[in-house]
Amino acid sequence: MKLVLILLLLFSLGLCAQTPTSCAVSAVPTIVHSEGLAERLGDITLSCTGTPGAIVSGNLNVMLAVTITNRINSAGYATDATLTIGTGSTPVPSVPGLVTNQSIAFNGFQFTFPANGTASMIVDALRGDVNALGLHQSAPIQATFSGTLTLSNTTVTVAQAQIGLLATSLDSGVTCVGSPTPSTIGMTNLIAAKTAEQTTRVTEGFPTSFQPKDPTSDTGTRFLLTYSNFPAGATLYVPDAVAGIGATVPTSGGDMGIPAEVGQYAPGSQTLLLVRVLNADSTGTGGTLTPLPPPNSAGVLVLDGANPVPLTNGAGYAVYEVVAANPSATESAQIPTYVAIASVTSPATANGGVSLAPVSTVTTASTTAPIPRFAAVQPPADCTAVGDCGASYLPHLNVTASSNPLQVTVAAGGKPVSAGTIVVNGSGTAVVSWSDSIVYTNGTGWATLVAPATIGNNTLIVDVNPAGLAPGVYQAAVVINGGPLAGTQSIPLVLTVTPAPQSSAVAVNAVTDGADFHTGPVVPGELATVWGASLAGQNVTVAFNGFAASLLYTGAQQINLRIPPSLSGQTSAQMVVAVDGNSSAPFTVPLTSVAPALFTPGVLNQDNTVNSAAQPAALGSILQIFGTGMPDSGGVVTVTLQNRNNLVPLYAAAAPGLPGMQQINVEVPADLQPVASNLIICVAGPGNQQYCSQPESIALK
Repeated sequence: MKLVLILLLLFSLGLCAQTPTSCAVSAVPTIVHSEGLAERLGDITLSCTGTPGAIVSGNLNVMLAVTITNRINSAGYATDATLTIGTGSTPVPSVPGLVTNQSIAFNGFQFTFPANGTASMIVDALRGDVNALGLHQSAPIQATFSGTLTLSNTTVTVAQAQIGLLATSLDSGVTCVGSPTPSTIGMTNLIAAKTAEQTTRVTEGFPTSFQPKDPTSDTGTRFLLTYSNFPAGATLYVPDAVAGIGATVPTSGGDMGIPAEVGQYAPGSQTLLLVRVLNADSTGTGGTLTPLPPPNSAGVLVLDGANPVPLTNGAGYAVYEVVAANPSATESAQIPTYVAIASVTSPATANGGVSLAPVSTVTTASTTAPIPRFAAVQPPADCTAVGDCGASYLPHLNVTASSNPLQVTVAAGGKPVSAGTIVVNGSGTAVVSWSDSIVYTNGTGWATLVAPATIGNNTLIVDVNPAGLAPGVYQAAVVINGGPLAGTQSIPLVLTVTPAPQSSAVAVNAVTDGADFHTGPVVPGELATVWGASLAGQNVTVAFNGFAASLLYTGAQQINLRIPPSLSGQTSAQMVVAVDGNSSAPFTVPLTSVAPALFTPGVLNQDNTVNSAAQPAALGSILQIFGTGMPDSGGVVTVTLQNRNNLVPLYAAAAPGLPGMQQINVEVPADLQPVASNLIICVAGPGNQQYCSQPESIALK
């Protein structure tokens, strides 16, 4: 009996002497793209200790602050991220991870501690939607752990996000006025022929941002160059390969500080080299790399190849991929675009842009989405990183106002007036492309901007409208944005609205249509405007032959209303305006059945943007035209557009939800000239006589 007790005691002591399993978690944080949707995070190591020979089994769960975006199979398991267990000489199968939103679970692993009582567990190739945290990030990305293991720490930093692409795109404002095409296309010949050229410069936001393809990725880092609004007949050429600034001879178009040069690259130099991707889709996915030329007698690649960018309706794209880079240096490259075009009758403004690629909207783990992939983000300017922000070849914005601040005083209910002008121009050799906007301090919608164009040197007209504003001082700022390089400037705008002049006599001077304010007969049911004096008050009514009109706006000198439809069939009506008990003298208003008038602005493009010089309608698209004074039933309506008569509308009837207004939809003939054009609407009236609107100017492209 004593012997049994002793053996049990010894066995119990032996159990108590076992070393419990414990793991310390560490990681090697890496810098990742804040634009990235599937960024590879730093590898995570669990250094474990335990009793030699002890068998350990369990589960491990890793949680991120962002969605995990590894490639997965149909069952949801990552095909790239794994848990690898090291115990010495005895191999242990890798454990796949099951991805669920922001976590990945490694379940059912098992290993045996070797004689030294140590083992390692490594989670590698984990990817995440880093862009979900924003483009500008200060906090590191951390991973948190849970499971059946005893962990000495449960949170480690796996990555720090930074903006990966900085760029300068001088082709954001290409002005096309004619450019020669060499007989044989190549970089040497394009440079020699002085074909018009604009450069896109790409620069790393951190040293390892531009990466060649590795075994865990589908491609190296790519760049998507986009082009739009090029005129018919334009042909774009880009290099087949681009040597970065550190190469034997950097590729250059000659407009960003170094002479125009055909790039030369020494294989194995590990400096930046970009190669064009053929047949990639518009997101930068897929395709094949353009073959590189063989080395010359000096062992150097002369990158003379160039080929066109396919354009459809003036738009196209080109894709480049990093095939070599220096991971220890911040590198940049200049990608020239050559614009070959015959002489044109007037300058045309084209646009270009660049972003990391492939561009994607897939922010979850996926079976098919490309790796890497990026959000469509406009890159910040790279001149600070390169050190040339003050260079003459970069755009600089100059803004001068007729007065600073712009100030104007108008009586309440008065008509729109000009507050002054702003001259916008650029210095340096680069074209300045700019945009304008109004930021209101109080009130809204009381100022408008009229610009003939938003590129190069132009004069911006600033108008103010006191209609609907109570007496007081209204402030705003006119903001001119020249982009990340040229900067932003603002001009203060002050509108002082004084009380309307008081008059006891309510007077009517005229009645016009409510669209273009032309005098003449008005149509029952049409929108019209009454002009006069002392028309504003607490209680305002307007009656035609005793029928009350629906009032849309009342001001001291103007009333907008709808002519009572019940006057249909009459040739005139006596109108009386009553303001707070005071009435005007009867005013005779001639009536007719048809009097088409178009609103200004009153034409929408097919995408519902207001047609203007800055937003022209495409040939072959649908115009939406709004007017008044036409039959709600449509009638027989024809459209004249740029001397093309008798165009038949696709729709001509009441504007839905807008009593008193009519809408005409018409297709723009595809063979018209892409210029400013007159638009006229004609409607058949009594006796089939044609009644036509005043011409309205629209823009076509």
